[in-house]
Amino acid sequence: MRGCQLSAFNKYQSCQILSSTTQGCTIPRLSFSTSTALFGGQKVKRRKQEMRADNPQLVKSKGKERSIKNQALDNLDKHYNEYYGKKWNSMRLALLSKSKHCAVVNNYADPEETIEKLKSEGCIDIGLKYAENCAKFGPPEETITTEPNHATMSVNENIENAPVESETKEIPNVQHVEKDDDEIEAELLENISLNVEDAAKRYIDPEERIIGETSNAMYDYVPTTDLKGMEDFVEEKDYYNNFGAFDPIKVENYPRLNFPKHLRVFMHPRSVHDNFPKVRQCMSGNLDYYTLDGGSLLPVVALDLKPGDGVLDMCAAPGGKTIIAIQSMLPSRIVCNDVSIGRLRRLTSIIEQYFGSGSGIGNVKDNITFLRREAEEIHDYGVYDKIICDVPCFSDRHSVTSVEANVFASKMTRNRLILPQQQSQILKAGLLYLKVGGALVYSTCTLSPVQNHGVVNMALKDIAQETGQEYAVCDLTEALKPLNFMGTIYGKKQGVTYGNLVVPNICSNFGPTYFCRIIRKS
Repeated sequence: MRGCQLSAFNKYQSCQILSSTTQGCTIPRLSFSTSTALFGGQKVKRRKQEMRADNPQLVKSKGKERSIKNQALDNLDKHYNEYYGKKWNSMRLALLSKSKHCAVVNNYADPEETIEKLKSEGCIDIGLKYAENCAKFGPPEETITTEPNHATMSVNENIENAPVESETKEIPNVQHVEKDDDEIEAELLENISLNVEDAAKRYIDPEERIIGETSNAMYDYVPTTDLKGMEDFVEEKDYYNNFGAFDPIKVENYPRLNFPKHLRVFMHPRSVHDNFPKVRQCMSGNLDYYTLDGGSLLPVVALDLKPGDGVLDMCAAPGGKTIIAIQSMLPSRIVCNDVSIGRLRRLTSIIEQYFGSGSGIGNVKDNITFLRREAEEIHDYGVYDKIICDVPCFSDRHSVTSVEANVFASKMTRNRLILPQQQSQILKAGLLYLKVGGALVYSTCTLSPVQNHGVVNMALKDIAQETGQEYAVCDLTEALKPLNFMGTIYGKKQGVTYGNLVVPNICSNFGPTYFCRIIRKS
């Protein structure tokens, strides 16, 4: 029977006789190939799909998809490694791993039942935990106004000059409140890869690159000569090289944020990346909770909403921050704007799923207005108490894991290059829509310092020259300490000149989310 092959004996099985020789005799060996459909193939397929969804970093992509994602990752590797040093390795791993979410309870469904369900899953009530930590930290410090100063150091320089010990005050009899985050942050900040001389070489004075007295330095981020013949490969170095010297901006200490009592948000404990139970439709017909990246919660909390506030969400879709603001039950009205008709339709659909059709439960939808305009063309000057300015950006996590609407695709090169300019224009428009005494939170989902505190600096500089209006950046260092249990939050000592940055970390994989609270003084 040597070399003899048996034919397939049914639809699903085939066997083949393979020969091997032992002490001169031939022993037939049968090898079977069995269709997965015969032995519960659908379950196996589902398990593989779940594995791929939970571990995207293990899934191999092919062809064009791999090329676009690799191009994005190569770009981030080159420039974030240069800026963040060895800390980038931890951030990179987190970006390529399963992201972590939080669940916003829908007060317009069955909130009590939903809260009990989430608690039974072992989830943490973020609002209650924040209140407990505020009590442990004691009363906030007095408000202090910092005189404008020039900041030119990179993240590595700031860390090099920062104290090694933890910022958190030592609290007796407190277990597992600040320890984990401080330890992980210390590990991330342990290695310094760039000295002052090397970092200084990466920057040039913006004043040297301004043409004329009124020219905007933002237009000089990307020299035209670098674009000719290089449309498919343009380095972000052109942004970094022109980002370094900051202009004088007033900074005020904002020691305490109020977490809205009606806003119930839950997260899994540190190092737990379980999925939340499937969202379900309640007796009211509305969905019970909304899930989103935990970092997206902080820009809305940083607004510090008050009863009766008029709120504008300048780039509202997909709607997560709008839903959080509505669930706080504090704004008297919310205006949701987006330039894309497709995204606006999805947003209105989501609002209906969570608040009901028509006027919604409790007529909540009567206080919601939808606009479809360019953010710079809303023209509601001096109207709003609070503004959410969540601008288009690199979307780092999306860029390295998905090809859909990826800004690193070749056809998106031009759009990617003008992002800082667009972001600056949107932010300046939003600042003009504020009432005196109102607050705007500028936010992105990228680690790019140019698109984060670089844009804040540029927009505030321009608006001061163009209007004479006075604005100030809020220092939230003290205010965010009670929220350190959520994950790694960078501030000024970690190189974020203005605002704060939620840094992806494998233990609490939220973000990246940058946010900066700006108030209108006059």
